[in-house]
This record gives sequence, C-alpha cells and structure tokens, in this order.
Amino acid sequence: MIPPYEFDAERFSRWMAYVLRHNPARYGLQPDRHGYVDFDAFLLIATRRCPALSLDRLRRFMTTDAAPRFELVGTRLRARYGHSIPVEPVGAPVTPPPQLYHGTEAARVEAIRAEGLSPMGRQLLHLSGTREEATAIARRRTDQPVVVRVFAQEAHAAGIAFYREGNIYLTFQVPAQFLSLVTPDPEGVVMPPAGAPAPPPA
Repeated sequence: MIPPYEFDAERFSRWMAYVLRHNPARYGLQPDRHGYVDFDAFLLIATRRCPALSLDRLRRFMTTDAAPRFELVGTRLRARYGHSIPVEPVGAPVTPPPQLYHGTEAARVEAIRAEGLSPMGRQLLHLSGTREEATAIARRRTDQPVVVRVFAQEAHAAGIAFYREGNIYLTFQVPAQFLSLVTPDPEGVVMPPAGAPAPPPA
C-alpha cells in the first residue's frame, strides 16, 4: 500500500494523470468509453492517498492547476488526453488550422519518414498549435528535439479526423505526405520516403 502524503499540486497531478490515463483498474475505477470515471469514487481514493485533500480543494485544483489536463462534467471526471488505456475522443471531429506541430526526438525522424506520425504508446497523437509549444514539449524528453509540421487542413481534406482538447489537437495518425521537418530546417521540407536521398540545399 502506498503511504499517504501531504497535498502538493504537482505531485498530485502526476499521480492523478497516472490513475486516469493509464491504470484506473488498479484503484477499482471503471472508465466509460471516453475515459470518464465517477468523481466521488476518485475523491475517496484520492483522500486515502492524501488525507489533507478536501472536496473544495480538489475542485479548486480542477479549475486552476489541472484545468488544461482534466475535466469534470457533473459527477464524471476524466483526463482530457494522454491515455494509454482504450478511449474514444469526446465530441465530433473539428476543422483544424492549416498547420499543427509535433515535437519529438531526432532519432525518430527516419521512422516518421517511413511511417508518418503515430501515438507511440498512447491512444491518440498529440499536436500543438505553435512550433514553440511543440519544441517545449520535445525538450522535456530529449536534448535533441525535432519539430514536425503537420499540414492539418490538407490531411483533414483527405479524410483524417482531428479532435480538440483545449489547446491540444488529437488525431489517430498522420501519413508522411502531410508532414515536413521544421527543426533543424526553419523552412521545412516535405519528408521524403525512408532511404530516399536528402533534398539539395536551398
């Protein structure tokens, strides 16, 4: 059994993300097809782990620190993105902006050229609205970040569905023909197939 601890917003947020995104069954929670669990059941588990946590404090946390990552609707609570457990997107597909961005590590470039972008252990692929946001996300995981531009409206016109959760866009996968490298080349080049010669310098 995990011992209780005093409430700390960052630490609690990491634990909450683990429970809702990856392992609700460990705590006896039963998510629906969109990942919603019963709020009262989660509160009971959370207060056992953190006795200092009250209903009011959790609600304040949900509307401030956790607002971009979690959602409370009536008596149902969910993580808005990042699931490894099977979930379906909430709401209908949306029309994306012309371009979106995905931050990753340089070592993945050849695989992306060959296969496009995929969720990599998650149910849905996360895309950012700006190059800067994507770069910041990539730098959390690697010291060799690469940013990939997604020609989102072209992909949407070809039948790829996009969903929105706050500032994050989600999709199931993006083929390579709708991608270009933004870093290290600021102008971006359409990704050639794996093994193809690199494009000549401009």
